[in-house]
Amino acid sequence: MSVAVPILRQAADGAARLGSAGERLSTPWLLLGSRLWLGQIVLARQAMAMMVAAAPFGGHGVTGVSSWTIESGFWLIAPLCLMTGFMTRPIALALLLRSVLVARGMTAMPTVVLLIWLVAAGPGPFSLDGLLGYGLAHSAFGPAQRIGQLYRVLTRMLRPVVLLGLRFEAAALLIVPVAATAPGLGHPMESGIAPSLGWHVVVAALLVLGIAARPVALLLGAMVSSSGLAMTMDDRLTVILILLTIASCGAGLLSVDRLILGWVRGRRDDRDRVETNLPHVVVVGGGFAGIAATRRLRKARCRITLIDRRNHHLFQPLLYQVATAALSPADIATPIRSLFRHQANVRVCLGEVTGVDAAAREILLGTVRVRFDYLVLATGARHSYFGHDVWARCAPGLKSVEDATAIRSRLLRAFEEAENAVDEAERTAWLTFVIVGGGPTGVELAGAIAELARHGMEREYRTIDPTTAQVILVQSASRILPTFNPVLSTAAERSLRQLDVDVRLKSRVSEIDAFGVTIGDQRLPARTALWAAGVTASPAAQWLGCPGDDAGRVIVGQDLSVEGLHGIYAVGDTAACQGWHGNPVPGLAPAAKQAGRYVARVIDAALEKRRPPPPFRYHHAGSLATIGREAAVAELGPVRLWGALAWWFWGAAHVTLLVGGRNKATVILDWLWAYLTYRQSTRLITGDPPSAI
Repeated sequence: MSVAVPILRQAADGAARLGSAGERLSTPWLLLGSRLWLGQIVLARQAMAMMVAAAPFGGHGVTGVSSWTIESGFWLIAPLCLMTGFMTRPIALALLLRSVLVARGMTAMPTVVLLIWLVAAGPGPFSLDGLLGYGLAHSAFGPAQRIGQLYRVLTRMLRPVVLLGLRFEAAALLIVPVAATAPGLGHPMESGIAPSLGWHVVVAALLVLGIAARPVALLLGAMVSSSGLAMTMDDRLTVILILLTIASCGAGLLSVDRLILGWVRGRRDDRDRVETNLPHVVVVGGGFAGIAATRRLRKARCRITLIDRRNHHLFQPLLYQVATAALSPADIATPIRSLFRHQANVRVCLGEVTGVDAAAREILLGTVRVRFDYLVLATGARHSYFGHDVWARCAPGLKSVEDATAIRSRLLRAFEEAENAVDEAERTAWLTFVIVGGGPTGVELAGAIAELARHGMEREYRTIDPTTAQVILVQSASRILPTFNPVLSTAAERSLRQLDVDVRLKSRVSEIDAFGVTIGDQRLPARTALWAAGVTASPAAQWLGCPGDDAGRVIVGQDLSVEGLHGIYAVGDTAACQGWHGNPVPGLAPAAKQAGRYVARVIDAALEKRRPPPPFRYHHAGSLATIGREAAVAELGPVRLWGALAWWFWGAAHVTLLVGGRNKATVILDWLWAYLTYRQSTRLITGDPPSAI
């Protein structure tokens, strides 16, 4: 087995390279052929329809209404645009909709399938779109850039699905004519085709499952071209184009071929070797930025050491759900080693960095030193209490699994202590929860705690009524979610107030202790306070001996490098970068991922002695925050959503971004259970009670 695995992997890699090379060479010509063939079919049929519409009626010499209308003119111009490859996707989509909605099945199915393929794959380089596309994408015309991005997303999403449809259509075209002409099922088959129905079923099954799709498609293409299958010449050539497309592009992601390839490539044993004389890249931090950088260097000629003080990668956007008993820590955390089990050039090191010797180019792990050629600091951020660090003991923040489980225990213990309290004032203090900070974390915590008290604990206590719990959100600014559009801030505040959350704007906390919070001059008895008001960067700037910004982040250049320190980069919450149209890059997960991937490109270019990529530019996809059940806000460029639609979008986006299929499935099931029953599945009090309580 140990000998066979490398041979299988080499064979799989060779087949993949051969298939990719064949696809690069043949696909542009096939797309050109498909456009020309479909264009002439549509053009001929439209001209014929117009001639019939213009013919005299009933032999009386009365000329019918002329078909030369704007609509008919468009359907004459559209196939010409398709043939030249101008506005190919919208033209193909228009022809497709006309075939499905207007022709009502009169258009042959192979033609429809080929039009769908053009919508998904685009026109190819031999087209006017291909000629003009690069210039438009890099011009000052903003809509052209956004359209180009939309096309790329559509291609990535639709291509695997359409390839699956092509395989199904090819299999149907193989089975249906043969089955219809088999003995006892219809008329005799035309001469020239005599293979048995069983053989056709086997070949069709191979196509549908995507097993050896390329050779099977080539075989069928040769058979269709030489057989006597009962179909028109137009349909015959269209089917050949479909089969050649499958032979060129392969079966796609949704196929057994791809599963086998992934399995063979992933089969590595302990004797897999990485050259020890390759440049050494050290990545500090297993968060979004560090993971993205390490993955992007998968094929680079380097050795990578990924260092983190914890053994897991944490999906922080859902950490508040662990703190409020909606999810288990294992649902949003993935062991780092499991992420890189198949990436042979990565070594994962569990340890805490205590310093950086930039002159000696070494990372300090206590008394251990790790030498590097390139260093990526992705150490994230920690809580900032703005000079009142003593508050941390009474108002914990939320940055780690340990923080989340401690907050969960603190919240649940508050209800237990309230149940046992004999004094009404003490009971009220236990049922008062203060969240400091009106950003996304504070808003999500406030909404989740309010829902937990009002919907998750009914009929479970005998002395107290959990629905009487008071949740107070303190925000120093004039509105919550200050980085969002004001309309969304208002919608979020309205949703919180509907949950009976007391939102206090333009308010500052002046004191926090174990028994209460002072807001301005008002002393508020509250035994549970949570901090979501600010963060500060890790001590990376101190390690490097370089200046930092007001939040302690390392000031970096346009390529995210530290000035004066060659080969040292800072990314994510560790870096102060002006890569968002001249503004600071926000401390969001997408920004961290983009920065990590960008630095990996910079390092890869340096390793290969290529020209470095252009300066880093953060592309903002949008901002999301949830308040409670069917209440969320979403800002996606100019599109602003709130309410149930934003809530469903928020859930779908977060499930998509989770790492690992198990985590995605578990989170979906937990959310579904909570949505249907209002029950939280992880209401566990763990650890010792805080000494302040």
